Amino acid sequence: MSSLSRLRTHAITNIAVYGGASGLAAVFTLIQTRVLWHALTPADFGVWALVDPLLLPLACLVLFGIDQSIVKQLQADRLPLRVVVGTLLVSTLPATAGCLLVIGVVAHFAFHLAWTSALLLTVAGEALILMLQTAFRSTGAVNQFAALLIARNLLYLALLLLVQAASGPEPLSTGMVFLTRGACVILVSGVAIAWLRPTPRIDWSRYRDALRYGLPLLITTLIYGAGDMTDRWFLAAFSGVVTVGVYSLHLKTAAIMAQVIVIPFGLWFPAERFKHMDGADQGRQFFKRTAVAVSILCAYLSGVVWLARDIILPLIAPGVVASPLILACCLGSVTCLALSHALNVGLLAPGQTGKNVYCTVIAVAATVIICAVLVPWFGPDGAAVSRLFGGLVLVSVTAAWSNKIFPIAFPFTRMVAYFLCSAVACTVIDRTATDRGFLDAAVMLIEWTTVTAMLGSLLRVGLRPVGPVMQAARPPLA
Repeated sequence: MSSLSRLRTHAITNIAVYGGASGLAAVFTLIQTRVLWHALTPADFGVWALVDPLLLPLACLVLFGIDQSIVKQLQADRLPLRVVVGTLLVSTLPATAGCLLVIGVVAHFAFHLAWTSALLLTVAGEALILMLQTAFRSTGAVNQFAALLIARNLLYLALLLLVQAASGPEPLSTGMVFLTRGACVILVSGVAIAWLRPTPRIDWSRYRDALRYGLPLLITTLIYGAGDMTDRWFLAAFSGVVTVGVYSLHLKTAAIMAQVIVIPFGLWFPAERFKHMDGADQGRQFFKRTAVAVSILCAYLSGVVWLARDIILPLIAPGVVASPLILACCLGSVTCLALSHALNVGLLAPGQTGKNVYCTVIAVAATVIICAVLVPWFGPDGAAVSRLFGGLVLVSVTAAWSNKIFPIAFPFTRMVAYFLCSAVACTVIDRTATDRGFLDAAVMLIEWTTVTAMLGSLLRVGLRPVGPVMQAARPPLA
């Protein structure tokens, strides 16, 4: 087997492991949501739906973005994994502790949360497990990453069921839910640290380097997190937290695609990006093929989830009827997020990461404006449309700016045409269904698979190079 074939097989294997672990984690997440739907009161479920998406941005905040720099210090600076993780974990303790203190003060005195301690435990645990997950995927340790991801979700689900059984007919409190989650991530992280055995040391120069690289990406994450919550905050203000809870069920359903495609791709792509930048054409052919593959996979899985919506959503929350418009917009926003990663090459280079902040600010501003206009009049439908619009702005601005810094001949026109044709075909297939049961769903999925195969083959035409790849001049990245 040639070295190229071995590399390709290795990459496919890694993506498969990432996808399998993320897919299984998605199943656990859906089951967790179903458990919480029954265990919490409608108002508490709405509160949980507002707070739960904030946990990851808060975990990134208390780390000040240094988790993002693990890949850079390993792949670009060639430092040992245990040294990188040990140095960053120890060096960040003062700043992380101070940030947790500020979050606790705000949560207790500004929002009067009775479960502030449970929230802080969860945020600290999420930050720790985020560092470890990044460490494993940075070195291609996909099996360890998968074990960590599955263990945390499986343990959380098991403890939720145990706590629910112990509480009897009484509904769970929001504080108990977050306390359970915090205990799970701390326990699993402790086991992972014992296995990794990082080398604890303080190196302020390496810590400052991590801040310089990761802080702009942190700001981007926080702004994106704020934008991601915009629709729910507007909806809570105009329609109440109960409506937010039902709306969030559509987001959880759309998150199936995020877990199966977007998250595995986000785990695999950063390290691969650095590797292919050193190739003969600086990875341009690889980036084009990757963007097309992500487009096909996102469109296909979005169609699968949307066509099977009347089966999937009741599995999560019995009695809730899926809204075709809301779910379509939620799936579309996830697709935009995936493409914003696949089309972003130039803005992730050292010295360019700060420009991601501006792209995200523009997208969030667009989302806020559309939310302010649509949500008061159209409620959840308006919130969903604003979410999709913000996603379109994000992918458009990011792709344009990245391509200006690092030009790549992405087939943008054919990609847009592919998505439009796929949307029309999926709608036609849905309209022809007379029953929403399992048999009709199976027939629709067969038809959708056939349509995707034909449209996808047309999109992939012209991606194969017709001659020898020439060494391209590297454009300035700083």
